[in-house]
Amino acid sequence: MGGLLSSLNTPYTGLTGHQVMVDVTGNNIANANNAFYSRQVVRSAAETPLWKQNYALGQGLDIMTVERIHDEYSFMRYKKATSEKTFYDTSFTALKEASSYYPEIDGVGIYNDLQNYFDAWKDISTKAGDPAQKIALAEQAGTLATNIRETRKSLEYLQQRLNDEVAVAVNEVNRLGEQIAILNKQIVEYESKELNKKANDLRDLRDQYEFEINNLIGCNVFKEGLQGSACVDKNIADFEESYTLTIGGKSIVDGESFHPLTLDNSQNPSGIYTIKYVRSDHKEYNLTNNLVEGKVGALLDLIRTEEVLNCNGTLGKLQIYINDLDTFANGIIESTNNIYAESSQLSARSDVLKINTQDALTTSGYNIRQGSFKVVMYDKDGNELGAREVKIDNLTNMQSVIDQLNANLDDNGDSNALNDFDDRFQAVYNNDTKTFAITTKNPSEEVYISIQDNGTNFAGAFGINRFFDGNDARDMYLAQRYREDPTLIHAFREAVDGNFVVANKMQQLQFDKVTFTNYKGEEHYETISGYFRYIAGKIASDTQATQTTQMTKEAVYSVAKQEYKAISEVSVDDELVNLIKFQSGYSANAKMITTIDEMITTLLGIKQ
Repeated sequence: MGGLLSSLNTPYTGLTGHQVMVDVTGNNIANANNAFYSRQVVRSAAETPLWKQNYALGQGLDIMTVERIHDEYSFMRYKKATSEKTFYDTSFTALKEASSYYPEIDGVGIYNDLQNYFDAWKDISTKAGDPAQKIALAEQAGTLATNIRETRKSLEYLQQRLNDEVAVAVNEVNRLGEQIAILNKQIVEYESKELNKKANDLRDLRDQYEFEINNLIGCNVFKEGLQGSACVDKNIADFEESYTLTIGGKSIVDGESFHPLTLDNSQNPSGIYTIKYVRSDHKEYNLTNNLVEGKVGALLDLIRTEEVLNCNGTLGKLQIYINDLDTFANGIIESTNNIYAESSQLSARSDVLKINTQDALTTSGYNIRQGSFKVVMYDKDGNELGAREVKIDNLTNMQSVIDQLNANLDDNGDSNALNDFDDRFQAVYNNDTKTFAITTKNPSEEVYISIQDNGTNFAGAFGINRFFDGNDARDMYLAQRYREDPTLIHAFREAVDGNFVVANKMQQLQFDKVTFTNYKGEEHYETISGYFRYIAGKIASDTQATQTTQMTKEAVYSVAKQEYKAISEVSVDDELVNLIKFQSGYSANAKMITTIDEMITTLLGIKQ
């Protein structure tokens, strides 16, 4: 067919086609500030021509579909860069707060407390009998212990707050994952109705949810059916078929199916969450140590404890700092108590111990080392009455120590069977109360004992006649009796006026190297202040390194974002240019219709 009336169809298709182009342009402008809106364009082609005998007559414009300008590859780079930036942003924020708990640069904090504590021992050594000096020492020792405890509590509180953030983030991941599964169903239903029908807005929304999941926890997305549309825009590279989203190597969204993550801290005394995935066989799989990206990856890198680790896991940074502080406090407690055990007392008693009499001491979990120690006896005037030496090797157990102390030996070499250590004192280990004690056999006889160590750390490890209570930063206190009455503090070894051997050794302790045994069982031989500088420096170094990496990731993120936005973002200026162009096309087609209408009128006038 053909003719004047049918010629109206050609400008009509142009008119309606340009109206669609104006509508799409208006939609682009309306969504110009929508971060995840992909610019849309009209895909058009000429209508199938009307074939004549000697030529083909065009029939106008065919609007095939409306496509979004989306490049999956640049979008993947953008997601990756954002996830890495979020990881280091989260890490740096937390580490910066953790480092603020060690304000040594301002002349305050634990390092300053250490100096004041040792200075107090120096003061008491010059005035050993002055109650005011003992009160001052008790105050400084209490301040040191309090600040160590409070610093640990601050780290634990930060750890728990970040743990709460993990729960919030995982719940959000589950919400977004469920929404993606719903969107997948809607996209399939919409796009299967007609050829070339594109669910552009649904795909944009899915991209947004996918982006947020990747930002929160890191994910991999597998799509099949890559399609381009170079005739519309060379940057179009979109996926049209199957969709799978995995987290930690496990499928969370598979098409229209959603498999949520679960949180569990019921078996963890610290309350730190374990993140699990329910497999198809309904067994739970621990994903915690597989999650190393995004916000959750950073949070776990900070807070992981021994309780949530599998064989390949590593402790979180905050937990390492807590453990380091425990090691530091333990080193102070044991080295101080080991010296303070030299202060002569009428008896000696240990903490409640977690060992049996047959357990080898050097492998018992306590910081006992090979060497020897002496239990020296003094009368009330400070005269030495004798001593008993105990040797410890890798096979020595508590029973062996007791046997050596209770052995019938001539300590003084005078053949007197009544004045040796075993004649005046008895060593026992009570299996019921799990305590070691040395008690007098003659309560009416005023004989004092001093435990003088030669490398074993026996008194310090077992807490015999303590100066500091506790075992680590969690429970470090000045001993209860000295908190109640500081005047009971001893500066002496022999209980006589003018003796301040213990006070002098406490002063020297700040310069001596002691053994710090960390949570891995590794030993560090360092001064007390030196080891503190080491653990505080580790936090400062981690914070600085994280900040440096963060700045690098920020630069990479900016480039990746700019690349993605340059492709998919709406440019209002470009859209206004298009609007003028499409408006001109619409007007031209309208003019064509007017012209044909006039031609028809002329034709009808001739007929009349």
